[in-house]
Amino acid sequence: MSGRRINYIAVVVAAVAHFVLGAMWFTVFQKQWLAAIGKTMEQLTGSPALGYVVAFACNLIMAGTLAWLIMLTGRTGLAGGLAMGGLLWLGFTGTTMATAFVFEGRTIEAFAVIAGYPLAGLLIMGAILGLWQKRSV
Repeated sequence: MSGRRINYIAVVVAAVAHFVLGAMWFTVFQKQWLAAIGKTMEQLTGSPALGYVVAFACNLIMAGTLAWLIMLTGRTGLAGGLAMGGLLWLGFTGTTMATAFVFEGRTIEAFAVIAGYPLAGLLIMGAILGLWQKRSV
């Protein structure tokens, strides 16, 4: 780990990329997502502003954690970042969501839409962070 440190600018850029992906993902897949959660847009409640703040804060935490793991393991570069993002999704997010979806009797289509977003997000963040790993001089 000597000579490595987290690039906090890359963490913010990765979090922003994940946030933008979320906006695009749930716009493109809005119909499928609403069907998967059994709601209409009118039935969604809560403050959109609060939702965006929480989403971005969570994106920062995810990007920071991923950056730390990339730094710790030395899995830098495009392949290393993609591998780390994909592995984390497979080992934690995908498995947790798959278990919940099976017990809830939800469809594979719902899983693809809802679990696909964090998979794509972790891959994008991994690519950014892996390529932008800062080395101290």
